[in-house]
Amino acid sequence: MERPWGRRVLVASAIALGIAGVSASAIMAPGLPPEGGFGHAAAAVRPGARLAVKPASTPAALADVPAPALIATLSTATAYSASPGGQPAGTLPATNPFGTAEVLAVVGQPDASGWLQVELPIRPNGSTGWIPAAGVSLTQTSYRVVVNRATNTLTVFDGASQVVQVPAAVGKPSTPTPAGNTYLWELIRPNNPNGAYGPYIFGLAMFSDAYAVFNGGDAQIGIHGQDEPWSVGHPVSHGCVRVDNSVITQLAGLLPLGTPVTIQ
Repeated sequence: MERPWGRRVLVASAIALGIAGVSASAIMAPGLPPEGGFGHAAAAVRPGARLAVKPASTPAALADVPAPALIATLSTATAYSASPGGQPAGTLPATNPFGTAEVLAVVGQPDASGWLQVELPIRPNGSTGWIPAAGVSLTQTSYRVVVNRATNTLTVFDGASQVVQVPAAVGKPSTPTPAGNTYLWELIRPNNPNGAYGPYIFGLAMFSDAYAVFNGGDAQIGIHGQDEPWSVGHPVSHGCVRVDNSVITQLAGLLPLGTPVTIQ
């Protein structure tokens, strides 16, 4: 959520256990003005190598290893409720705003009666709901992302092991990056990899508290590259998290949609 995104291309991500295999057939977001750039096809993104910037740490005990996070992928439009089996409070479409399957982060474990509590990609931030497990594809990932606004860093963990920690730009005081738990909801490839968003944008299931609308759309928070390297490591953005373009490129091939993100 920085400068206008222009015509955006979504990379359809195939989710596996802890790694994202990305389709070679990208989907053009409909209804957006034409620009130059990638054109109508996008190259496949291969799973990236681990960003082993720091040696992996060894947990003191098995109890220290976080459980893999569950990811739910919808195949049809699905109603959600405030409690397992409760009255529908709303409906989630089968696809996200960019036309690929709706992906949701699961909170905890499935209910014994066959219901899943999921994080919802809606306002207010932190909203959750319950959906039936039947008809939902469940996968898992051991990865998680932590953004620390005090230190201007982004850290990726694989289980209890830290695999990377890099500088990140976060929101400035007047337009802060919201704190809380969310997840990687969308993966978008801009036409211009050298533009304001760099080569990739992870759209989060999180929205700005400072803006209701930004550049004509809901003020969604993202993790993306940039064309202002000086900004990385400082609180200067409109709320999004910026990292080096080489980092976002590797993360796009490493992290599946549905990966948990904590902003602290």
